[in-house]
Amino acid sequence: MNNNVHITRPNGQQPGIQKRMQPQEQVDLLALIRYRYLSHWPLFLIAIILAVGAAFAYLRYATPVYKVSATLLVKEESKQLGGEQNLLTSLDLFGSEKNIENEMQILSSRTLANQVARNLQLFGEVYQKGQLRDILDYEYAPLEFVFLQPEKIKEGIPEQVDLHYDSARRTVLLDHTAYPIFDTINTRWGKMVIKPKPGMRMPRTPVYLQITSEKQMTQIVLKRLAVTPVSKMATVIKLDYSDVSPARGEAIINELVGVYNHAAIEDKNRVAASTMSFVEERLRIVTRELNQVEKEVEQFKSTAGIVDIGEQSKLFLASVQENDAKMNEANMQLSVLESIEKYVSGRAEGENVVPATLGLTDPVLLELIGRLNEAQMEREKLKKTTAENSPVLTALDRQIAKLKPAVLENIQSLRSNLEVGKEKLDNANSRFMGMLHSVPGKERALLEVSRQQIIKNNIYTFLLQKREETALAYAAAISDSRIVDAAQSAALPFSPKRMTVLALAIGLGVAFVAAMITIKDLMNREIEQRADIEKVTDAPIVAEIMHDDNKESVVIADGRRSLVAEQFRSLRTSLSYLGVNGDNKTLLVTSSISGEGKSFISINLAISLSLIRKKVVLLEFDLRKPMISKMLGIPREPGITNFLVGKTALPEMLRPVPGNDHLFILPAGVIPPNPTELILNGRLQEMLTTLKTMFDYVIIDTAPVGIVTDARLLAPFTDATLYVVRQQVTPRLHLKMIDELYRNREAGKLNIVFNGVKPRGVNTHGYGYGYVEDLDKQQKKKRFIKSIFKV
Repeated sequence: MNNNVHITRPNGQQPGIQKRMQPQEQVDLLALIRYRYLSHWPLFLIAIILAVGAAFAYLRYATPVYKVSATLLVKEESKQLGGEQNLLTSLDLFGSEKNIENEMQILSSRTLANQVARNLQLFGEVYQKGQLRDILDYEYAPLEFVFLQPEKIKEGIPEQVDLHYDSARRTVLLDHTAYPIFDTINTRWGKMVIKPKPGMRMPRTPVYLQITSEKQMTQIVLKRLAVTPVSKMATVIKLDYSDVSPARGEAIINELVGVYNHAAIEDKNRVAASTMSFVEERLRIVTRELNQVEKEVEQFKSTAGIVDIGEQSKLFLASVQENDAKMNEANMQLSVLESIEKYVSGRAEGENVVPATLGLTDPVLLELIGRLNEAQMEREKLKKTTAENSPVLTALDRQIAKLKPAVLENIQSLRSNLEVGKEKLDNANSRFMGMLHSVPGKERALLEVSRQQIIKNNIYTFLLQKREETALAYAAAISDSRIVDAAQSAALPFSPKRMTVLALAIGLGVAFVAAMITIKDLMNREIEQRADIEKVTDAPIVAEIMHDDNKESVVIADGRRSLVAEQFRSLRTSLSYLGVNGDNKTLLVTSSISGEGKSFISINLAISLSLIRKKVVLLEFDLRKPMISKMLGIPREPGITNFLVGKTALPEMLRPVPGNDHLFILPAGVIPPNPTELILNGRLQEMLTTLKTMFDYVIIDTAPVGIVTDARLLAPFTDATLYVVRQQVTPRLHLKMIDELYRNREAGKLNIVFNGVKPRGVNTHGYGYGYVEDLDKQQKKKRFIKSIFKV
């Protein structure tokens, strides 16, 4: 029992009034939880046991999922062959700096995932049927199913087909249709080849073939794949794959890395092949021109009979050769510019890579061409993984569109400069030709023919060298990534996590019981606990009376030490703090509705006062439904109504309680048709004044204040009021009325008695151990069972 005793202030103001002047204090949340939930600990314990049992059953039969991991190093810059000015440098065959985000997108692309599914033939997998769950038979599957046309598998839920293998007849029964092994067969899933694995046998349990469409299998691979960088500063990528079969997960990760590296090498080889094609074409032209010049030299020498050239001719030839070399170099650059111009302007058919930049030395043009080539290759890579309307592709298209005009403008500028240079060289050669008049005609003719031969021979040597360098680059092309750690599965499954499942099960069990208790309390329209009262009104609660299963009207007697009896003794002690002592001896007992136990409180409080040798009179002023006389077995007539109408004297109506010399009952008398008018006829004050002179305490048991006005009429004649509120009986909506009565003092000095409080849980059964009587064992057992199943 937890009694709140409120002492009357010197100015007559109760503590609750002062409390109303301040902000309403919040209810102790911890105490609320302790009272509402902790008392139901047996129910929580049962729920936790059941939840843990269900969790263990789930862990026993749940399919374990393993995590397979691998790490891949993406090189930022590859080593190049040859010197800084060689062909490989100018063409940027091996690429420069890698974008780690782009490589991660490529690794998680649909294209690579689809290729992995095709290479590993993941569209058909063998499962063993189980009682609770089916088991994937990946490593030890007796048959291998090769789908030659996986695109013909219908979309939707993976199809499960019964599988039987007749090793004697070498046939496989799928969906009640027999198919031979090692042959290309036509099925409703497209063409397929069935191959038995050496040394494998069909399991004894029934098996089936699960067939998944190509699109769905690709999505499954991508869903289970996680591609993340190891850190922000490193270029190492971590690949994680979740699978019920560790062997299948390792195979998928390794195949994905292999497909990724193969795609990267193909991109490099495509660039090298384009360059090789350009060099070969130039070689064919130069070889034909060189052969023609050599034939002319041979024919001229044999015809003219020239063996040697003079020193003057040598000097002239050196000057002319130098100019001619420059002119041929300019012609070659013009040819390269024309080739690049055709590609940029879109007139070159079948070209998807920027042509080679042989002989070009302009750094601006080379940088523009390199940027254009890089943008084109980046677009080709992203095109495999993203949609056509992707913002990234759109940005690259805009970049390419900006670079092409710049390249064309630079080409025009270089062409103009080369044309001017050629004109100057031609003029210089004209001057040199004028000097030839001093040289014999034959020597001059020989010099002209020899000059063409030397020039063509130099160009031919240069192209042969570049062809070898390009062929070397083509043959030595390797991927820019390297496997740091090959795919390896974890030793233990990461899902389901044992501790997480157990914790979640316990949490759900506790939450379920708490929710049931909360819902019950929310749906209950009656008062359940002390906190419900304290949240609405500041009226003091002077006592809590526990619920008594014995259903006796009198629970207190001399020498009785029950819990309820002790609570009434505590209430008796609290009366002096309420101002009921000395000359203030009138106490009013009322409630909100019938059945809240106000008569029970009145009787036992009166008996408690009489046990300390105080003369007590109990007035049965519930004139509409009197209960005290019936509960004590005392005649109801004559009584209060007889006195109020002036037909009976007061001493004639007082009834002593048998066995108690200090307690008297003033019964209600005849039930009148007009109780309110009787109370207001003027004789009430006379009756109370007389009783005060005769008794130490006058306790008035009146009708419920929520139904009739009798209590409001009697309150001005009393010194204090006990307002009875009963657990699970008093409606919550009446609390506002109680608060108004308390604040407006319509019921006098109102104090609340919380009646019928039922103990929650079994801990309260030992309350008062050593001072109150112990409960009977059978009664304890009943209360224990009720506390468990009463939610």
